[in-house]
Amino acid sequence: MKRLLMLVLSGIMVMAVSGLIFIGCTKEGPQGPAGANGTNGKDANATCTNCHNFSDTVIVKIFQYDASKHAAATTIAEAARGGCSGCHSHEGFLEKLQTGSTVTQAYNDAAPINCRTCHTIHATYTPADWALRDVTPVHPYIDTTSSIDLTVQLAGGTDGTSNLCGKCHQARKTSPWVTNPKGTDSLSVTSNRWGPHHGPQFLMLAGKGAFEMGSSAFRSTNHKGNATCRNCHMGPAQGNMVGGHTWTMSSSSTGDNVAVCKPCHSAIGTTFDYNGAQTTINTKYKTLMTLLGNKNIIDTVASSSTYLLLKGVSASKPKKFTQIQLAVIWNFNMVAADRSMGIHNFAYFSDMLDAGIAYMQSLP
Repeated sequence: MKRLLMLVLSGIMVMAVSGLIFIGCTKEGPQGPAGANGTNGKDANATCTNCHNFSDTVIVKIFQYDASKHAAATTIAEAARGGCSGCHSHEGFLEKLQTGSTVTQAYNDAAPINCRTCHTIHATYTPADWALRDVTPVHPYIDTTSSIDLTVQLAGGTDGTSNLCGKCHQARKTSPWVTNPKGTDSLSVTSNRWGPHHGPQFLMLAGKGAFEMGSSAFRSTNHKGNATCRNCHMGPAQGNMVGGHTWTMSSSSTGDNVAVCKPCHSAIGTTFDYNGAQTTINTKYKTLMTLLGNKNIIDTVASSSTYLLLKGVSASKPKKFTQIQLAVIWNFNMVAADRSMGIHNFAYFSDMLDAGIAYMQSLP
């Protein structure tokens, strides 16, 4: 009994000593020096509030962007197709910038075009993150060996923002490819959607990308030397209808955003049809459309208003066209897909359509 009592007392003493040792080992020591708060020793709150603050700077941009076609992401499903993701998804676009290739991999869980697609968000955690990712010259899909630089020297300094837009807003090469736009030899086409694809605005502004089939080179209006995509499409905004990060130029509520034109065209009225330029191009456009339809080259019934499909063509039913016919079709659809009806480059649009009309009218 005594031995048992001694063992119990011994155990209690061991536990007490162990507890004292544990308390002594875990006692909080003296406070160390303060660590760096934020980046480069700057206050973290001050760093974040460079952008995330109570001003309207970010809020306004988000409000406008949410109303844009980029934000709508109606074509994001195309990111799941290799070669399409470079323009239809955030991931594909960044891959294209990194590799320089016109062919990108497929992305099944893709993000739409967003702030980080165009801007270097959260790279330095300073206002420098608003900088654009890439304003270098564009190597167009239709000829990657060439280079187009729409950098402009404006009053506020050098502006190369059009080059970023041009990374996507250009024509896409198709097959078979026209190598002699004046040729009468035939090429077999297997898709009724043969043509430049959508969004060739960068090329049209630059006065590039059309097939010249007339006796003289196509002229070009020098909008590209006096303005950038940003000057017009991101001009003074009216709510989330036009301007700013909507990139929209016209709406049913506000009409045409002619305010962006007035610095150069002070006499402009309330629409973009300055001196009847759009009316002129639209008349020529409809004339060529009728000629192509009458010759059963395009399907004016099944086609959309912004892109005309070849008539009677499919993979199972190829159809032959002469190279000069395909050149006319390509040029016509460049005008259709551009959608500015001459604003981007009036002289270029006019000469493209005139050459097509002249050829079609020469046919028996």
